[in-house]
Amino acid sequence: MYKPVCFLSFVFFGFLFQQKPWELAVDKEGIKVYTRITDSTSIKEYKVTTVIKSPMDTVLKKILDIKNLKKWSYHIAESALVKKINDSTWIFYIHNDIEWPVKDRDHVSKVQLKKKKEEYNVILTPYNNFVKEKEDVVRLTKFKGMWVLKKLSVNQTQVTQQLYGDPESNIPPFFINMMIAKAPFHTFKNMKSQLEARTTK
Repeated sequence: MYKPVCFLSFVFFGFLFQQKPWELAVDKEGIKVYTRITDSTSIKEYKVTTVIKSPMDTVLKKILDIKNLKKWSYHIAESALVKKINDSTWIFYIHNDIEWPVKDRDHVSKVQLKKKKEEYNVILTPYNNFVKEKEDVVRLTKFKGMWVLKKLSVNQTQVTQQLYGDPESNIPPFFINMMIAKAPFHTFKNMKSQLEARTTK
């Protein structure tokens, strides 16, 4: 069975697509996943949100800890820092493990941190020519996303992620749309569990 690609699960609000109403796809364990279609593609984008009992800086550190991403992000086989451009911009590489017969996916992203008062935005855009493509792995080139972290209190952070990504290589859009909420839910569930366990120690 095909397992949905998680694309690092990083993201961008205000896409250039026409805005459609969000539809609630998952609402459990304090995590809500919404999906919607756009006017420019038949593949849905998603938005997932939760509140985590952990300081905002701690949540940000976990999201940017690219070497340990596979410990909590859904079906990540490999993740690495390719280059640090400055203190707020990095190049990340992600390899998604997909069950046969669907080929694995990977992508290279430019990740930019933007700080606001009591809020962090982590923006993801493609950076496709920086890492050589691998044989038998499909390189993803069409995606945008953003993490938004908002401080609710010293030890409580609202975490939202929005992502659009095209897995390419002739996977039917209806099948992607049917499965699209699964990856972000499990990613957020793992992240929330690990961060809250750390906070209570």
